[in-house]
Amino acid sequence: MVSPGTLSLLTALDDGSPAELEPTVDPDTGAVGYPDAERLLNPTDDPPFELLESLAERGVLEKSFEEKVYICPDCDAEGLQYTTACPDCGSAYTVETDLFEHLDCGCVEPQTAFEADGNYVCPNCEEHLDSLARIEQGRLHTCRDCGEWAESPAHRLACRACGELHAPLEAIERALCRYALTDTGGQWLRTQLTARDALVAALDDRDLSVSVDRALTDDGGTAHHVHVYGEDPLFDNQTVGAIHERPTAENVATLREAADAAGARAVLVTTTGSVGERAAAVAESADITVLRADSAGDLHREYEVTEDPRSGMGIVQRITSAVSQKS
Repeated sequence: MVSPGTLSLLTALDDGSPAELEPTVDPDTGAVGYPDAERLLNPTDDPPFELLESLAERGVLEKSFEEKVYICPDCDAEGLQYTTACPDCGSAYTVETDLFEHLDCGCVEPQTAFEADGNYVCPNCEEHLDSLARIEQGRLHTCRDCGEWAESPAHRLACRACGELHAPLEAIERALCRYALTDTGGQWLRTQLTARDALVAALDDRDLSVSVDRALTDDGGTAHHVHVYGEDPLFDNQTVGAIHERPTAENVATLREAADAAGARAVLVTTTGSVGERAAAVAESADITVLRADSAGDLHREYEVTEDPRSGMGIVQRITSAVSQKS
């Protein structure tokens, strides 16, 4: 099932506006987004990253690696920032410090502790040091919270949202990619649009005012997005329509909710010509009309009822298979 918002997104990619979906990372918050996808999708759609990954897995989109980000395991914020931390107390308040060790008494302190009026004096034994011959110099990371020193700090990723520090392996790794419509995805898209246009034309022939990707709000304020909406205000006649490859019972129930929100009749169009047994039964009990769209864009009442609507290949898989056999 492809939502109306997803269909709008894929149509924009097919038109080249935009040609690709590129990730962005907010320099201040580290939040990752796909602004073009967010602009085209509906609020009820899945989050852009999840949706784009799903379409890539189906072969509708192709992806190319862009960069990698890390997700906070505590609050799910994106774009963790690298930092260092004290290996003892975990505080990020560590600084690399120049240290002096007085070889005579073994005193080890920051260089600044030995400085006194332009000279060097051991803060432990108070010996005046005319030269640094008896001083061993080095650099260690000092924790300003617990006072411990360490040769190397601990590697951490800091969350800008909740402030927690995490070891790199604790964070959730995510690869960000560009997404573009594949050739087979374009063919699949045109199949869906042909079916949608056929339903629009059928409703238009019946003198209904028709719109696509329409949001219908129920009495509780919930928005239900439908592929097609037709209305005749004079005779109080409304129709909502949904386009699916192989409709499931869940698809039918979603369409029924949208129809109830508008007080409309519902039409379900399958682009594969098949409907699952449960979906067919739910559609019949809910008085939902099921139609089959053929490749020429004609609608028919005859369709196949299958045992498992997900058991066979979808349109994208069949297109890919056909292309592979020809090559």
